[in-house]
Amino acid sequence: MTLRAFQSDDQFRQYFIDHLETMLAHEQIGVFILVLANALSREQIHQSLAHPLQQRFDQLRRHLSKLSDDEKERLPIDDLSVFRAIEQRGLTAFGVAEKRNIGCWQLQFHALRGLRPARNSARAVSSLQQAFDAQGFHFNKPFLRKEFLWQGEIGNADVRLLYNKFPFADFHGLLVIDGAANKPQFLQHADCLSAQRVYDQLSDKTSLGMAYNSLGAFASVNHQHWQTFLSSSEYPIENALWRHNGGAQDYPLDVEVFASLPEAWPEIDRLQRSNTAFNLFIKGAKLWLVKRRKQGSFSHADWTGGFAWSETAGN
Repeated sequence: MTLRAFQSDDQFRQYFIDHLETMLAHEQIGVFILVLANALSREQIHQSLAHPLQQRFDQLRRHLSKLSDDEKERLPIDDLSVFRAIEQRGLTAFGVAEKRNIGCWQLQFHALRGLRPARNSARAVSSLQQAFDAQGFHFNKPFLRKEFLWQGEIGNADVRLLYNKFPFADFHGLLVIDGAANKPQFLQHADCLSAQRVYDQLSDKTSLGMAYNSLGAFASVNHQHWQTFLSSSEYPIENALWRHNGGAQDYPLDVEVFASLPEAWPEIDRLQRSNTAFNLFIKGAKLWLVKRRKQGSFSHADWTGGFAWSETAGN
C-alpha cells in the first residue's frame, strides 16, 4: 500500500474514519468494540458512525443470543466480557470522551476505556527484558488482521499500523515494525534506527507523533510495538516552561530531551541494562525520554490503572 494516507493531517483523519466504517461490515464483537471505542474518542468520529454502530450492536446482540454455550466459549474471552458489560449498561451509557485542561495539564474521561483488559499492565514487573511468548497475546494473531489501518514497506521493513482498540490519544494507532520477527518489548540499536526511519516517513507531511512504553512502564503487550497519534497542539511535556525544554521549572518526572531515537540510544541502552523503566514521547524533531519507577513498585491512586506514555507526557 502507498503512503497516500499520510499526505496531510486532513487526509489521514478521513482515511482513519472511512476505514472504521468499513470495518463494521465484519460480524465480530472484537471489531465492533474497536470501532465503538474509537468513535467515542472524538465527536468528529462519533457523528459519522453513531447510526451504523447502533445497527451493528443490535445485530450482534441477536447473533449472540442464538449461539450455544460451546460456540460462546470459542469467542475471545476479553471481547465477550467487554461486550457483555456494554450490553448490561446500554450503548448510550458510554458518551464521547470528555476533555479539559487544568493549568497546562490535560485531563480526559473516556468511560468505555475503563473496560479495557489490563493484560501485562496489571501485574508487577521485575525485569524489562522478558522472552516473547508465542502462546500469549501478540500482534501476529490472525484475527487482528481485521484491525489493520495500514500496511506497507518502509526502508525494507514490514510496517503495520493497527487501530488502538481502546484509544486515549487522537487518531490513536499501534505501530508494529517487522512483527513477524517476534521481538519482545525490549529495544536494540537496530530497532531504534528502523523506528526512526519509519517515523520520519510517516510524519513527513503530518503532525503524527510516536511513543513507546517499556515493560514496567505499563506496556500491555510484550511484542515490540510503538504507539502513534495525531497532534498539532502541544502536550504538557513540550511546554517551554520546563527546565528540560530550557525553562525555569522542574517537571514532576525525570526527563531528558534528544533529537532522535539514534541519539537517545545510549541512554535507552543504559536504562534497559540497569532495569529502569521508561517512556518515550516523539514529536517533530524531538524525543522526550521519561525515566520512572516500575509498575508494581509503588501504589497509584485508585482512579487510574497506571501511568504510561500519555500520562507521563501530561495527559
